[in-house]
Amino acid sequence: MDLDAASVPETRVISWEAPPGRMDPVRRVLRNSRPEGTSAGPAPGRSFISKPPAQPVGAAETRENPIIPEPAPPADTEPEVFRQLRERPLDPVSYANLADFFDTRGDAPRAALMREIVEALAGREVPVSRLQRPPLTADERAGLRHPGLRTTSGELLAYAGIALCRLFPAQGRAADASEPLRAVAGPGAPAVLDALHTSARVLAVNLPELVLAEDDGPPFTAVHTDKPRLLVGRAAIHQPLPAAELRFHAGRALVSLSPDLLALRALKGAQLLRALALLSTVLKNPKDSSSDARLVRETLSPRALERTLELLDSGTRDFNASALADAARDSANRAGLVACGGVGPAVTVIRSRRSNDSELVELLRFAASERYLALRVPAR
Repeated sequence: MDLDAASVPETRVISWEAPPGRMDPVRRVLRNSRPEGTSAGPAPGRSFISKPPAQPVGAAETRENPIIPEPAPPADTEPEVFRQLRERPLDPVSYANLADFFDTRGDAPRAALMREIVEALAGREVPVSRLQRPPLTADERAGLRHPGLRTTSGELLAYAGIALCRLFPAQGRAADASEPLRAVAGPGAPAVLDALHTSARVLAVNLPELVLAEDDGPPFTAVHTDKPRLLVGRAAIHQPLPAAELRFHAGRALVSLSPDLLALRALKGAQLLRALALLSTVLKNPKDSSSDARLVRETLSPRALERTLELLDSGTRDFNASALADAARDSANRAGLVACGGVGPAVTVIRSRRSNDSELVELLRFAASERYLALRVPAR
């Protein structure tokens, strides 16, 4: 794809009849034929509009600062159920009331989605069958990226993320693991492989090298040694998880192999900052012939090198590694939600990890959005 291609149209505000979850503007992912370090960052989205809005979202957006949400409509024009949901985003009653509201408007798909969230928050198990939908388009997959990554810093990581990972590759047990994952590795191995292949098909991504971890660990971990690969925890091989929960884990891990997410999730905070400092030193000294300089220039295409240099100063100014890491985590959760095919398994996994409430709130905000509603449409 031409790296200078025009951006896609901005996503617009959904009308107030739609489920909560503002649709932020995104831009086209710039991709290059090279496998590592050449994909650009801010992602495009699609517009799912119930009514034409007065203004497009993103008119005031900059790459440094994601658009600030517009004020809520006046109380006399906004349904009370929307205000309740904003105030109590983890309260099942809020979603139940919203489901009733959509019922009164004859909007069965949105009502069904709200009731699915109710069941998930209440901890009631709802059967989730194998996801039968077409693979995501590039725009749909890119739309899973959290708005916190649609900044200059996020774009810098999308271009240079693999180079940063190569500067600080995985060490220790993660690097020593070498046993390939096979269907005969344990009683849960076939289910693990099925979850990975199904999630890869839905997300339209390629499977990397699959290696058994040295310890029980999480089901899947994205790492970079000499190349990106997935470590498969031995606990998942010996004690099979429910299929939908496995797909949630698989979707999270697979999307985490993209350059920006991999840098944010595979590198520790100090490593990331040190790698950025090394990158700056290399790019600002074209005559640098050190091993780090050779590694960076071997990893990035000429176009990626040029764009990385353009973004370097603004992308590293006020670089907030913690906020970017949270955005990477939330992007991974969105991909897991789409891959697993239901809200319930996603909520179960996040709660089992004893994450803070903000992570669950962000997942539900996306689950109750127009973007996710469209992604639930099954294949015909």
